[in-house]
Amino acid sequence: MDWYKDISNSAKETMKFLGDFGPTVHAQSREVKGYMHDDEGGGKVYLDAGELREIAASCNEVADWLDKRAEATPNIK
Repeated sequence: MDWYKDISNSAKETMKFLGDFGPTVHAQSREVKGYMHDDEGGGKVYLDAGELREIAASCNEVADWLDKRAEATPNIK
């Protein structure tokens, strides 16, 4: 398995945008490592496959909400 060949450029760009995430060396951990900031500062973060799926589901939920809000709001010109 090769991250650079198997993952689309779009997905790699998203991982970079989110915090320069890339796979860890331990395949069995099913993790990516990157960097994020919070109220206490920032640092190295590990996300596993399940956490990535939860993030994706949350992003889809927010995107759906934004679409519904836009559709329910009249255009004012």
